[in-house]
Amino acid sequence: MRKASWLALSMAAACVSLAGCGEASPATAPVASLTAAQVGDLLHGGVLSPPDAEPRIRLTDTRGRRYDVARSGAGKVTLLYFGYTHCPDVCPTTMADIAQALRQSSAEVRRQVDVVFVTVDPRRDHPRALRRWLDNFSPTFVGLRGSLARVIVAQRAAGLPVSKVERNGTAIEHSAEILAYTPDHLAHVIYFEGPSTIDDLRHDLPILVGAVAYGS
Repeated sequence: MRKASWLALSMAAACVSLAGCGEASPATAPVASLTAAQVGDLLHGGVLSPPDAEPRIRLTDTRGRRYDVARSGAGKVTLLYFGYTHCPDVCPTTMADIAQALRQSSAEVRRQVDVVFVTVDPRRDHPRALRRWLDNFSPTFVGLRGSLARVIVAQRAAGLPVSKVERNGTAIEHSAEILAYTPDHLAHVIYFEGPSTIDDLRHDLPILVGAVAYGS
């Protein structure tokens, strides 16, 4: 199961951090001069090895236009998240965390990061409601929707668990991970729900934006 590998990944990252003591650190070198492995050592998020290929997700944005995630985010870092606007806790917290991390980043970093939110509840998240909800966090966040079948295909393509409607018919069980795709159209790092999300993103985004090893 991939979830198990993510857990192992988080534990391994802690071990690497401890094992690195006393060794030469790449932290003093310009990010653009580092190898992919060295960049990975600097990241606070969960490093994926091997990285995941960016899926071709084509859905509809809140203006009713077709949106190709990979094509629209070409040359940028894309933060991809699946959720829904009626989510009582995880989704608004995650979007608020991303928005705060971006506000605390430089203007140059912000210009090179796209945030894409795909609703797993297209029945209730009509375009206007989705846009209004995302605007609470940032008017730059992209909201995407499609038929439930297409959303499920997108989740599977991203390697995430498929969302499920609970028995009450309104609450939805869904993944809570943020996938970060870099200009090489690979996800080298993933962010899990937790109190460290803001600090991790604030730390990692300049690295992801500036890493030539990741295709920027």
